[in-house]
Formats: sequence, C-alpha cells, structure tokens
Amino acid sequence: MPALPSESPRGLNDPWLRGANARLAEADVVLLLGKALDFSLRFGRAPAWPAGCRFVQVTAAAAPKRDGVVSIIADPSTVVDQLTAAAPSPAATGWADEVARTRAATPPAWNEWRRSAATPMHPLAVCAAVQPWLDRGATLVADGGEFGQWAQAGLDARERLINGPSGSIGSAMPMAIAARLARPAAPVFALLGDGTFGFHALEVDTALRYGLPFVAVVGNDARWNAEHQLQIRHYGAERAVACSLLPTRYDRVAEALGGHGEHVERAADLPAALERAVASGKPSVVNVMIDGVPAPVFGHRAASH
Repeated sequence: MPALPSESPRGLNDPWLRGANARLAEADVVLLLGKALDFSLRFGRAPAWPAGCRFVQVTAAAAPKRDGVVSIIADPSTVVDQLTAAAPSPAATGWADEVARTRAATPPAWNEWRRSAATPMHPLAVCAAVQPWLDRGATLVADGGEFGQWAQAGLDARERLINGPSGSIGSAMPMAIAARLARPAAPVFALLGDGTFGFHALEVDTALRYGLPFVAVVGNDARWNAEHQLQIRHYGAERAVACSLLPTRYDRVAEALGGHGEHVERAADLPAALERAVASGKPSVVNVMIDGVPAPVFGHRAASH
C-alpha cells in the first residue's frame, strides 16, 4: 500500500506530497500511524477524501473521537510490526507504484529552474546544489516560509526534519543543532529564509560552543515573502505593505560569532561554497540571493503557480 508521511502545517497541501495529494481522493481505507484525523487532514472530509472512506487511527495517546473512525491506542511501530507479521502477502495491484510515481513527478518547468543560471537564483537552483549532499546521507532540516516550502518540495532526504504541524517559523537553527546531536557523523543542511533566520540567528554561537557544526543555507530575497504572497493574493500588489527587508549579509553574522560565512549570488558558485562550509567544521551560514517567487502548489490549485 502507498505510505505517505505528512507532517506539514499545510496539511494535504504538504509540498513534499507533490501531486500525490490528489490521489488521496481515490483511497478506500486509510491507516493513520501516530497521526489523528485532524485539521491537517481536513478531518477526512470530501472532496479531499472520498465519501465513505474508512479511517483507522493508531496513536500512543487517546485522540478525539470521530464518527466512523476506528481508534486504537497503542505504539504505532508495534502495530506495524504486528500487521506485518500477521497479514498475508497480497497480490500486487500496482497502486503503491502509481502513487509513488505521482509523488515523484514534478512540473516540466522544474528541470529548467534547477539548471537556471539566472540571478537572483530560483529556489530550485539552490536545491539542485544541496541535493547531492542529501544523496550522500546528509540530514535535511527545512523551515517554514516560501523558501522553506521550496526546500520541502524540491529536496528528497532519507533523514528529514521540518517545522511540523504547528507551522513554527525560525525553528530550523535549533533543529539543526539537535539533528547534529542525533546524527553526529552526518552533515546537516538547514534551509531557511532571511526573515526566518532572524528568529534564532544567535544559535550559531550555541553550535560553536558545543562543537555541533551545520550549514544554514539562507534564501535571501530581502522580504517576508510568505506574508508578501498572501497580501498579493488577497489584496493585490499595490496594497502589499510591511514585508520588505534589507539584503543583509547574514554570512557576516556567522563570521562575527566565530562561524563560517559564504555569500553567493550565482548558481555556479554555490556548490563550491557548500563544500567550503562543510570543510570548515564550523557552524556556517551560506547567504544565497534568491528570487522571491511564491511557494509551489500542487493539486487543484497548481495552475495558479
């Protein structure tokens, strides 16, 4: 059966799901492991889910009761082990492969954006430079905001930590420190926006004192872009206010604290900058000037972006 982790504050619009979010409307039965049928899953209602879809939720603590939902209070991993041991091997239907292909598929323009040499950089050009590190086992930490959503959609990592259902902004820096503690031998790449960086910038000092290096890739569009895009969408560009930031050299903040800094304006220079950041063995900030484009949207709203 298809297995789709979903932990994004955008719920079924989780950018990592890509087009697979539209396939949820074809499900007959949904097994939720460690996840309650909550707001992020639109409470199991149509049109996101088909009418009559059945839900079984397995949670370690009691979850709110809902009509038509079977609730099991147990350790989800134990339940998975029990199901695996007890269930007969089903005949292959191709359903899991179909959903996996849908999730992996990306819009045709993405290949062009990944290879683009335009300045300022498209967020996917940044992702293209980071992905080889993830392929070699690095840990990905992705924050919220528009650049964070591009990172969640445009990068694939076996070990991934994002800002979670609460939608916190700025948590990538402390999470990067925790990720290095959890996997001390693996490089950690934290992708976050410029406004986001301001919340916990001084955690560079914490990481330096405790010898826990990571690479913070700051997508700098000199803007609170998530708010900017919301204002444009709801009120129009002429009424977008209080969203501008300065094109600050956040790499110099890291250097002032004793860490390593890189400033990058061209996609061709980014791979070498990331290499130097990792090789420094210090908490690093790679300040990347990006184009402030809206975050990707899939499914029925995809046509707007």
